[in-house]
Amino acid sequence: MNPKTKRIAFFLLKLVFSIGMLFLIFRKVLHRDGADQLGGLLADLSWGWVAAAVLMQLVAIGFSTVRWQRLLVGQGIFASWRFLWGSILIARFWGAFTPGGFTGFGGWRIYDVARHTGKTARATATIGVEMILGQLAFGVVVMAGSLYGMRFLGTEGVLLVNAVFLGIIVVGLVFLAQPQLFLFFARFVPEGIRTRVQTLIDAVGAYRGKAKLLIQAALLGVGTHAFNNLIYVCAAHALGVELGVGEVFFAS
Repeated sequence: MNPKTKRIAFFLLKLVFSIGMLFLIFRKVLHRDGADQLGGLLADLSWGWVAAAVLMQLVAIGFSTVRWQRLLVGQGIFASWRFLWGSILIARFWGAFTPGGFTGFGGWRIYDVARHTGKTARATATIGVEMILGQLAFGVVVMAGSLYGMRFLGTEGVLLVNAVFLGIIVVGLVFLAQPQLFLFFARFVPEGIRTRVQTLIDAVGAYRGKAKLLIQAALLGVGTHAFNNLIYVCAAHALGVELGVGEVFFAS
């Protein structure tokens, strides 16, 4: 089979698989309780707000793509925007129905970069650092919008949320600044995993002295999470949900 035929066959396989997964997702949704009410709500959608939600999603993906590109550069990997955009869209598809972390959204990108460069440890470290920065960025977004959660959680709940995410931010910053500290905890895991932890820490060390790049990636992460939340704000408007913008933003 020549390369062109292989590419066409692979594309058709991906297309059939994608259609099949979407069919299963919609079938599950339609068989849930309240599906009839959902149909009524969808019939009265405000399509302007639907378009706005799609735009928010595309902007969020754009932020994610640029963040990934910057972190790859920090590992000495220079990928084309065409490759990054195509790969991240496939990763988003996998991420829709798989767990997070190094599977699904992150797992595909590790595989794709490693397949093209052979630098598995560096590809993994990139996603690992992205996950850490992603949690920091998410924490910043949650803390910034926490006042809108007062109605749902009360004052003590909002303070608890802020304390938890502040703790996550501190741990993440410590790991990025001094990854060697985490070798202490690696002593308590099996030797095979310990070796991988060391490899990951060595790869994370590639970002030492690149504070500007990490700050850029963190700010892009804030943009990613903020615009992901705005998808739900636009969707709420499209469905006519009677909640304030800030409340929907925080709850999302």
